[in-house]
Amino acid sequence: MSFAAFPLWAVLAMAGAAAVAIVAVYLLRRTPRPQVVSNVEFWMRAMQSAKPKLLASWRIPLIAMLISLLAALAMIALIGDPRFGSGVRGTTVVVLDAGRTMDAVGVDGERRLDRALLELRRWVERTTITGEVAVVRAGMRPSVLLPITDDAADLQRALTGLALDDGPSDLPAAIALADTILAEHGALEAGVGQILVVADEGVEVATRAPIVVLPVGTAAHTVAITSFSARRVPEAVGEYAVRCEVSAFTAGRARARVVIRDGDVTILDERVEIAPHTSEVLEAGGFSSARAELVAELHDIELASGEDGFEGDDRAYAVVDALEATRVLLVSDGDRYLEAALAAHPGLDVDVMAPAAITGTSTADLARYHALVLDGVTLPSGVAHGAQLIFAPPARGALRVGNSISRPRITATLATHPALDGLRLDATRVTRATALIAEPSDQVLLRSGGHALGIARQLPRGRLVAFGFGTEDTDLVRGEAFPLLVHSSLRWVADRAEPTPLARRVGGPLVADSGHAVRDPDGETITSGVVPEVARAGIWHVGDRAVAFSSVDHASPLAAGATGGRFAARSTWPPLALMIAGALVALLLLEWALLHRGRLE
Repeated sequence: MSFAAFPLWAVLAMAGAAAVAIVAVYLLRRTPRPQVVSNVEFWMRAMQSAKPKLLASWRIPLIAMLISLLAALAMIALIGDPRFGSGVRGTTVVVLDAGRTMDAVGVDGERRLDRALLELRRWVERTTITGEVAVVRAGMRPSVLLPITDDAADLQRALTGLALDDGPSDLPAAIALADTILAEHGALEAGVGQILVVADEGVEVATRAPIVVLPVGTAAHTVAITSFSARRVPEAVGEYAVRCEVSAFTAGRARARVVIRDGDVTILDERVEIAPHTSEVLEAGGFSSARAELVAELHDIELASGEDGFEGDDRAYAVVDALEATRVLLVSDGDRYLEAALAAHPGLDVDVMAPAAITGTSTADLARYHALVLDGVTLPSGVAHGAQLIFAPPARGALRVGNSISRPRITATLATHPALDGLRLDATRVTRATALIAEPSDQVLLRSGGHALGIARQLPRGRLVAFGFGTEDTDLVRGEAFPLLVHSSLRWVADRAEPTPLARRVGGPLVADSGHAVRDPDGETITSGVVPEVARAGIWHVGDRAVAFSSVDHASPLAAGATGGRFAARSTWPPLALMIAGALVALLLLEWALLHRGRLE
């Protein structure tokens, strides 16, 4: 035991002085002798006899004196600020791991963070006896949790509201920050600086200050969601499908119930059984929603090898963006088949323009459209657009055409191209067509012998699909294949095919549009600008737009920091000052009880 406020000799001297003062006070008590009085003279003699006399007290209440003596000594001990251990010389910067795995519970039933905080408090209690201490929080981005101080009470205030990040900690960066703090404080030059790392993983970083690593955490098993995504179904407007992968980082078989919710509506509830170190994938579709905010959770986890030691990997998030109409301009004299095919798709917003009106347009006028459908016309010279679907292109236009072909027979179809999306058009009859002159980089979609009747071209700033025949020259328009052909071609030229919208990784930034506020997963507005690093998984909102941040990419086996690593000052007792204060209160209560029972007279 050591005293932080005064040296041991000063504490002993104050204790001796207090003891002498207490004993002297009790020896100098007024102790009146019994007197038989019947007049004023006897009263005067009694008053003279009651004056205090040194060492002349007939009765001393020994119990009261002992209690007072103990209380005085306890107060002196409190003033001396007693601590466990003998103290640590110099300046210590503690690096506290605040990564997601510190929330894991080991086979001993102890949470890693709880053990780390216990060790941190013990170390700070020792260090501030004769030295100084600072604490660096090692989250996804390191930060100073407690500046350099010699007051152990500052730590408790710094730990208020401490939360773990939903991603891995950046220990090397945190250790580098601790090394910089020691260097700027001058502790390295004096040779009295050191770094203590309290974490559940090993680390090897070159530093100027010596490092002491205190590993925490025992072995643990976990079942985790390792992948979760949702996407629109191109063939079914408004519908989306989900995919969820669950992995078992266990020594035995695992069972769990997978629940996926869209807001408050449960869209999937299914049990899975997973072999050790393997994964199971759940896929489901047919869910209809204009937009979706999805949460996947694991419930009722059962492990043959023990308990699930980590809840942080039992939840994942995904969003499906709101449907946005594709703006299309149809330039035609009035083609009923094209108009019907475009009207059959509710995701299109179609405007119709006569061919004569196209000559007066400019590139800027057409920029508001995602795609153009040109029926027997071409864009004027100097006008460009990056997404064009052309039927029966004219001879004089930007697209080079060849000779007219009567009753061509389609001999080859490139069904693997996204513009056709699996359509087989070999049996399609065409009464009249114009051969298209393909460039070397073009992909021929339809071929009649050596002639190209349909091509797909990648433009410098866009895409183009052209067919060498009109809707009046083929029986293709009489079947369901034609609306699919128009839809697939538009989706490819407009580059509007929605990829799988994977959730963002925790740790990335979130940028708010001008005038839009950012709300965290709890719905609290936190900023109207930029969040440089999102350290919490969940569904965030920027205005009306939902953004999912998930930590499934960080799901992995739980490595054990140590099975019994503890430093020498380990103790499960509370601080000495707290114990002495408790004893002092007990003494005061004892004195009060004895006084009221008449035992202190």
